[in-house]
Formats: sequence, C-alpha cells, structure tokens
Amino acid sequence: MSVSELPRTGPDGADRPGPAGRAAPSTGRAARTARAPEQQGSAQVIELPVPRAGHFSGCPARVAARPSADSVWAARVMLVTGALLVPWLVVLALTLPSMTLAWVGLDAMEAAGLVTTGLLVLRRHPLRTPAAAVTATLLLVDAWFDTTTSSGVDLVFALVLAAVAELPLAALCGAVALRAAREQAGAQRGPVGPSSSAAGRRQG
Repeated sequence: MSVSELPRTGPDGADRPGPAGRAAPSTGRAARTARAPEQQGSAQVIELPVPRAGHFSGCPARVAARPSADSVWAARVMLVTGALLVPWLVVLALTLPSMTLAWVGLDAMEAAGLVTTGLLVLRRHPLRTPAAAVTATLLLVDAWFDTTTSSGVDLVFALVLAAVAELPLAALCGAVALRAAREQAGAQRGPVGPSSSAAGRRQG
C-alpha cells in the first residue's frame, strides 16, 4: 500500500480528504467553465434589419415637414397681396357707393382667399389645394367682369389691373393648386419599391 492510499484521520477521528478528494474542486470549476459558453450564448440578442419607410411599395414615403422655397415665396406673395387689398376695399366703398355689395364683396372674398391660401401653404395643409383653386377662380371672375363692364378710361384701368395683378395672381394660385394636388397624390401612392420593380420586370 502506497502512502497516497493510506487513510488520513484527524484528531476527532474523521477522515480527511486525500489527494483524490482535492481534485473535486477542480472538477467543479471545469464544469462551471464548460457551462459558461452556453449561458453566454443564451444571452445574445439577434437584431434583424427593419425596413425604412418608403423602401417597399406598401410603405408610404415620409412627407417633408417644411414647404419648399418656391412655396414659401408664393405664400408670401399671397399674404402681402391680400393685406394690400384691405385699403383698396375702403377706396371702392367710398368711390362706388352704388356697387359696394357687388365689387367690394368680390374683392373681399379675393383678399380672404389669398390670405387663407398663403397660410395653408406655409402649413402644408391638405386644404391648400381647394383654397388655391377657389381663389384663382375668384380672380379670373373679377378680371372678366372688370373688363367687360367698363368703357373708356375705366376700361384701360381694368385692363392694366387685370394684366398686372389679377391674372398673374390667378396663375400663381392655379400653379399652387396643381403642385399641391400632385404632392398629395404622390404621397398617397407612395414610391415604387425594389420588390414591385422586380415584379414588373419579371412580368415584362
């Protein structure tokens, strides 16, 4: 019998762990070390790519929060012109007392339409399309009646006013209405994504 095989007893008679007994803690550490990769692997989080808005045809494109520079310029022209029409309404009311309800009322609607359309364009409100269309119609009607109901010097003044103010403003409001309608239609349809483009090529 070797020395390592001899039993070792303590003062109280209890057996002490021999060399074989001291190997148990190392066995426990090895087991814990073997389980560590499994615990680390279970804690890993798998991140999947999330498609951005507008990447596929089913996701609508994000609408710009701010109006373009052209839209801001058009809105400012409308606001300034609508504000300048207020003193013109006073002049018409004082010089044409017999036609105050007809002409002053029409010009008042034009001023309200220009100011309202300008504010809606700056806010990119969906109602800017019908507001601009209605304002353009009012300006065209005003220019028509001014030129067809005047004669002499009044006709010359009506033609100049139509060429300088009413018709250009009507064209501006019409352009704003068409552009806003196209933007809203494009936002509802959304861009054509890679999947729909590939499907179209396969069908072709």
